[in-house]
Amino acid sequence: MSYVPILHLTIPAIWVSVILAFLATSLLQRFASGSKPKDWYWNAVTLYILAWKLSYILFNFDHFINMPLSLLYFNGGVPGHLLAVSLVIGYLFVARKKHIELTKQAVFSVLLFFIAYHVILAIFERQAVEALWHTVLLIVSIVSVRLMKSRDDVPHGLVIALLFMCELLISSAFGPLFTWQNATVVALAAFTLPLYIRHEQKGQFL
Repeated sequence: MSYVPILHLTIPAIWVSVILAFLATSLLQRFASGSKPKDWYWNAVTLYILAWKLSYILFNFDHFINMPLSLLYFNGGVPGHLLAVSLVIGYLFVARKKHIELTKQAVFSVLLFFIAYHVILAIFERQAVEALWHTVLLIVSIVSVRLMKSRDDVPHGLVIALLFMCELLISSAFGPLFTWQNATVVALAAFTLPLYIRHEQKGQFL
């Protein structure tokens, strides 16, 4: 695992990559689609981070009781991540009715986040070739999103699914295919893509 020195702390690169990718996604989506993610996005981000960090207490209760400050340096690990992702999916399912724009934006946010995350992480880990491939896919994804705004004749759902598949292929080319990161991509794509497709189908009949 790579680490990033920040002031007097040494923080795992994966933590920094997640935070930077969350911030980058908001800017990238605004550039790609012309509209930045609304409140639902930051609600989901906050929920994920809190659940991921606080799940450390749930899965390492004895250690936390003995050393409460350990919460500052640790998280719930893979079980905590899976719990946090499940809570985010539950939140998106509930919030989709209140935040109408969620059904249109969520799939692009998920796509851009994971590609940006892999770009940033590969840079921290000094994996130049992998970073280059993810960067190329990020550019292709942004261009594709912009083009889809003006091309109703293009099957949007198929294009987005292909972009997700390319992300998984690139990730598997530089590591194992069956990882918790790739499983997260598949889970969130499988939830948000049908939301977007239903949104587009409703729009055609308005």
